[in-house]
Amino acid sequence: MDSKNPHAGHRSRMRKRFLASGFDALYEHELLELLLFYARPVVNTNNIAHALTDEFGSLGKALSADKDKLCEIDGMGSSGALFMKLMYDFSTSYLKRSHSSETLNTVKQLSDCISEQFSSSQAKICNILCLSSQSELLRSITLPVDDITKGSISQKELAAMILKSGAFSVCIGLNHGNDLALPNDSDFIVTRIFAEILSAIGISFRDCIIYGNENCFSMRSNGAFSFR
Repeated sequence: MDSKNPHAGHRSRMRKRFLASGFDALYEHELLELLLFYARPVVNTNNIAHALTDEFGSLGKALSADKDKLCEIDGMGSSGALFMKLMYDFSTSYLKRSHSSETLNTVKQLSDCISEQFSSSQAKICNILCLSSQSELLRSITLPVDDITKGSISQKELAAMILKSGAFSVCIGLNHGNDLALPNDSDFIVTRIFAEILSAIGISFRDCIIYGNENCFSMRSNGAFSFR
């Protein structure tokens, strides 16, 4: 056993299990433990992994948790919290890019794309799907809802982001986390903002889809907003 790391033998066995059997062969706390090997090289990450699943409930929710909340977990440290945030951001960015050649013609296809991007997050965020004339995803932009409603990001800046993508049409997704997928006042404000922007720059507004509690609500399909 490595005298500098009393957990080296256990870590080696965990790595071999993962390499031999893959992701699905490990419990969620074991996957977190394995992940944290690389951020906390000499700490017993088993205890940290159990604490994470106890606090946040699942692997996905732990990965998507706020960095400050992660730092509150005993033994996590700022390096562990940063590593988990990097892993989450890298994986969500990859998922967004992996849709780049996918055609999103129907409400279900748009809803599935938005669900995949929001399913592990509780953050109040807006996802802007910039689509080609063939309904291919050109670019996905994620912004905090508050930055849009409070004007931290101006309408001019939002228009510039969308124009830069070369979008023919746009669909926005709004995340409600575990709350019901039903429009609230904030959703209508965001939708009106995008309706004004897209009308001004001559880009079609496909839909606003709300994700919440593992369900989606299409504002267009349900007649909740007058799309032009």
